[in-house]
Parts: sequence; C-alpha cells; structure tokens
Amino acid sequence: MTLKKSTSLAIIALAVSVWMGCSSKEDKAKYDEYYGSASKAREEASLVNIQNDKKNAKPAEAPAATTTATSGTPGDTAKAGEAAPAAEAKPQRKAVPAEVSALLNKHACFACHQAYDKVIGPAYADVAKKKYSVDEIVALVHSPKPEHWPGFPPMAPMTHVPKGDIAIIANWINSL
Repeated sequence: MTLKKSTSLAIIALAVSVWMGCSSKEDKAKYDEYYGSASKAREEASLVNIQNDKKNAKPAEAPAATTTATSGTPGDTAKAGEAAPAAEAKPQRKAVPAEVSALLNKHACFACHQAYDKVIGPAYADVAKKKYSVDEIVALVHSPKPEHWPGFPPMAPMTHVPKGDIAIIANWINSL
C-alpha cells in the first residue's frame, strides 16, 4: 500500500519539478527571443541585409565593365562587346517579396527550395517553367508527385500548410 502512495507522490513531484524548471521567466524569455517576435525581426533584418548586399554588388560590377569598354585599344572594346551579350543572357533575378519570404520561412520551404538555385528540391524559377496553375501547386504541395521531378528526392506532403498561404506562394512562383 505504501509503495503505491510513494510511487504516485514521486510521479507528482517529478511532474511539478519539470513544470517549474521549464516555466522560468528566463527560459520563456530565451524561447520568445528565438522563436517569438524576435524571430520575425531577425528574418526581416536578414532580408534587408541580403537586399543591401545585392544592391551594393551591382554598382561595384558596373564601373569595372564600363572602364574596360572605354579605355584601351580597339581590340579591348571588341572583347568588352563580346562579354556584354553573355551578361544579358543571364535571367534577371527578382528579390523575393517580404510577404512571400515570411511564408517560405514560416513553412520551412527555404530548407529545400530557393528562388533561383537548386538546393535539395528544384528552384522556384524551374517550377515556374512548368506553368502549373495555382490549384495544381496547392495539390502538389499537399500531395507531391515525385514523377514530376525526376532526379530530385521526393518531397514530403506538407498538408499542414494552409491553401491560402500556398496560393500566395504559387502566384509569386508563376510571376518568375
């Protein structure tokens, strides 16, 4: 009889100690800082940094190309003329809108996909080339079909992602 009482008291004491240890204000503050509202601030700061890096990289490359084209011998200008079409052939990369980026982060899409680069899954620009409708993209996110993307690992069904969020992402994908 005493063993039963001791066991139940020990379980209650263990549960209370775990509850008290996990509910301290310090732990809650750390959790909120990482996962709560501070995570949104980190995401926004990261996006701003990425956009600033892209803006700063473009002007730095442009003067180097113009100085090569304007200075030197006639042979140099021909070489610069050959390089210009190659640069124009590269597709223009658009920045990911903040609303879409937030959804892609929220649902962990960026873990496997990027806008223009292959990671684990195909790049969103490659998905856009398939010309899927918004409804098709919603269906493929909820129930992926690996035969659509040979050479890539099969995507896990993302049934927890709301259709409205997928529709916003799908409209952005189709704009690429």
